[in-house]
Amino acid sequence: MLAVSKAETIGGTGSGTKWRSLGGYGVGDFGLNIYWHSLSLILVFWYTEVVGLDPALAGWIWALGLLWDAVSDPLVASISAANTSRWGSYRPFIFFGSFGLGLSFCLLFWMPPFEGAVLFITLLFAAFLFRTCYTIVAVPYSALSSRLTFDSDERAELSGVRMFFAFIGQLCIFSFFFPLSRAFSETGGTQQDGFFYAACVGAVVATMALILCASLTKERAPLGRDSLPEKASFKTFADAFARNGALRLLLIILFVNSAAGASLLIPLAFYLAANAEVFAQKEVVLTGYALASLTGTPIWTAIVRVLGKKIGWYLATLWMVAAGAWLALFGPWLVIGIPAQIVLFGFGGSAFAVIMWALIPDTVEYGQYTYGRRDEGPVFGASLFFQKASGALTGLLVGYVLSGIGYDADLEIQSSETAASLEKFIAILPPSFLILAALLLYLMPLSRDLHARIVDELSD
Repeated sequence: MLAVSKAETIGGTGSGTKWRSLGGYGVGDFGLNIYWHSLSLILVFWYTEVVGLDPALAGWIWALGLLWDAVSDPLVASISAANTSRWGSYRPFIFFGSFGLGLSFCLLFWMPPFEGAVLFITLLFAAFLFRTCYTIVAVPYSALSSRLTFDSDERAELSGVRMFFAFIGQLCIFSFFFPLSRAFSETGGTQQDGFFYAACVGAVVATMALILCASLTKERAPLGRDSLPEKASFKTFADAFARNGALRLLLIILFVNSAAGASLLIPLAFYLAANAEVFAQKEVVLTGYALASLTGTPIWTAIVRVLGKKIGWYLATLWMVAAGAWLALFGPWLVIGIPAQIVLFGFGGSAFAVIMWALIPDTVEYGQYTYGRRDEGPVFGASLFFQKASGALTGLLVGYVLSGIGYDADLEIQSSETAASLEKFIAILPPSFLILAALLLYLMPLSRDLHARIVDELSD
């Protein structure tokens, strides 16, 4: 394995600087996941249960907003990669963009005083505005990882720290959003007011986290600066896709993996609501899920450091398949009202985020070595495009599935058939996607040793 000098480690020299850089980068994903998990878990639920939209219409708003997010990702990725300000390429976008992002998030959970088509269009506009602001911050944040270190093992460590903070953000949303919304609505407001004020609290916390991220991290000059593209174009993205075999395969894996995550998280709140009579409160179950994700992150990071990314992915897939089979065959096994299988999903699911975000920046150097150009913008733009396009299509699928199985937001108690259908969907579809992703990962040409050799040559 390539020995990396101190000058090439995260944050430069000194362990204190390293942990400051690691923590600074991680806290940024804490802020972003305040937003991401609010949308993944709550937004379709908000549209359906609080606003009163048909689930299929709610799915369309989710899908169209996320598709717009995906389409804008490559553009923002290229613009930010080409930025050469004295504060770095990516950090200015994170710092200044955080304010607009927070404001647009509050607007996303504002209840417009309209009905029918006007209500739908207003909600869709709010979704587009938020997704645009999210892209401006999230794309540069993801690309920043490629400038903090060039060592594959350190990137796994960086990804692990990032995901640890991300799951703290998830824990905050899962544990506090619903109780906060109830608390605000019970102090003289409506249910809609409760969701809006809870979103405002989340926006303040997330904005502070992103400001810290931009302040505590320090970008390094990219390897082979002369190989950076002069300007972004469609040809740049087409070249990266056509000539970078590792990236091409990774994008397909990312699409499938994102479909697995969305097909679990989006219907989860509905599954818990449909079983409200026997399950603990939503926030209790979701807290168990989030704590399991948080616990799993350092464990899976250690496994990946020792056994490698592929073996870690295979083991996590087996874990998820076992949890899904247990739920599908025997139903939920309740511990103080919490389905044990949902907690197991949380623990196993944390592995894929750690591995994926460690793999993506490695494909930047792979492409640079293969055809002589460092395409940070195309790599991260395409990665986020595939991730969000997958989530959009899966969200649309979930909306139609909810309508198809008879989920009715006006019913206080859903039918047993509806609850059973949701259970089978959650138990079977996410693990099936992950099996497919594992088969694709087996074909990945990029390994830890190969990446170390590439970085060694590019550093000469």
